[in-house]
Amino acid sequence: MDHDLVGQLFKKYYNDVLLYAMSLTRNASEAEDLVSEAFFKALAIADDVKNFKAWILKVCRNLFLNKKRKHSKIVELSEDMSSECDDVLQQIVKDENYRALYNAIGLLPQNLKEVILLFYFEDMRVDAISLIVGKSESNVKVMLYRGREQIKQILEK
Repeated sequence: MDHDLVGQLFKKYYNDVLLYAMSLTRNASEAEDLVSEAFFKALAIADDVKNFKAWILKVCRNLFLNKKRKHSKIVELSEDMSSECDDVLQQIVKDENYRALYNAIGLLPQNLKEVILLFYFEDMRVDAISLIVGKSESNVKVMLYRGREQIKQILEK
């Protein structure tokens, strides 16, 4: 792939991919590493990727899952990591309701959280999400429904 094209795609999608990586890792430095690796892989792909955003998010997800498997441990936030995530998120999230919603989403199981973030925060369609997470479109719709229901329960507490 042309390096100039990768540069343009990097500028266009960096923030989206970084937010997605942050939702996976809950750690700013790990998220930045994932984003760098994902865009590095973009250098090797063919020019005919139809939906680059969906593709790069799937690459990011797969890199995360591979690292998680390799280290075979659950990523946990320490107090330092939590404040580091909060600093990054506070730049993006200014509204108190938005923050409450984001925190509620953070309490969801990983599979539901991922689908909710892609659908509502990345404005992705169900068909693109199904490609990223490897589930059927109807399964993604069910996951969206369950995620919304769990968020309602969390916010009502």
